[in-house]
Amino acid sequence: MVFTALGTLLATKLSDMHAFPIIMNFLIMPIFFLSGALFPLKGFPAPVLALMKLNPLLYGVDGLRGALVSGAHLGLLTDFAVLSIVSLVFIAIGSYFFSKVEI
Repeated sequence: MVFTALGTLLATKLSDMHAFPIIMNFLIMPIFFLSGALFPLKGFPAPVLALMKLNPLLYGVDGLRGALVSGAHLGLLTDFAVLSIVSLVFIAIGSYFFSKVEI
């Protein structure tokens, strides 16, 4: 839900549809690498951990890790709460901008 809403939000602000895949790849790759999907969260410096905690995909990966192998670092309730709040915010902003699009 988070990334669908983010895609809607970005697509409504672009005038050239050819730029959309480029911008999405430019955003998705750093988000993926900072999600903790490829490496454990332990051992990172504090600034990198702070940047990682701003990443909504971190909470999705942590929630899946907790549900599948009982290894959640942040807690399932925290993961669900953060993902729900970020989803609602992106959906609200994306819906607002989508309603303002002129065809």
